[in-house]
Amino acid sequence: MFAGEAYNVEVGITNELFPTATEEDPDCQGPQKPEPNDVVRTDSNDQRNQAFDNPLHILPDWMQFEVMMRFTDGPAPDPHPSRSAQHGRSVFSEIGCTLCHTPQMQTAPVMNSPVLQNRPVNLYSDLLVHHMGSKLADDISQGQAGPDEFRTAPLWGVGQRIFFFQDGRTADLLRVIKDHFSPGTAKYPPSEANGVVQKFGTLPPEDQQAVLDFLRSL
Repeated sequence: MFAGEAYNVEVGITNELFPTATEEDPDCQGPQKPEPNDVVRTDSNDQRNQAFDNPLHILPDWMQFEVMMRFTDGPAPDPHPSRSAQHGRSVFSEIGCTLCHTPQMQTAPVMNSPVLQNRPVNLYSDLLVHHMGSKLADDISQGQAGPDEFRTAPLWGVGQRIFFFQDGRTADLLRVIKDHFSPGTAKYPPSEANGVVQKFGTLPPEDQQAVLDFLRSL
């Protein structure tokens, strides 16, 4: 579903899962096509122009994206983290960051591929949706997630990233932590991360730096 929705919303290609084109301006929608752009091609001939380049029965793009994502390995952390990064990992847990950024989860015992079954996943996320307050709210509702709710971002590979947040607003990890704090407003409840961010703010500078070093080692 993630692959199908991303192909529709981000690229504009409709598919079996998301057959309706998304357009902010209804006047630009135009007439709906009789079928989505990207579909499983099962015709035995080219009467409906579905057999392009014939092989028949080729997987549609969105399914190939899903296969690629499913079997792409997770980012590898620094195999030799500094002493500061090792200390930062302990501090990260002590102040409560792991309440949402769960260090490790386990895949299901039965999946569609044996290689993915019962495997540890060091993603640093609980994969749950949380209220993050007015500072991070984007006023976009998706499914049952409201305008200030976000799924906990996995932290694996964060040390290889240049920009952060869904809109890439900053390259500063310290600002990322501080921006998790938002008091309640008339429109939004307080951020669920407020208590942890406050604990981070009371840390001595060397412990704050150790947390940043730990994050950069992931």
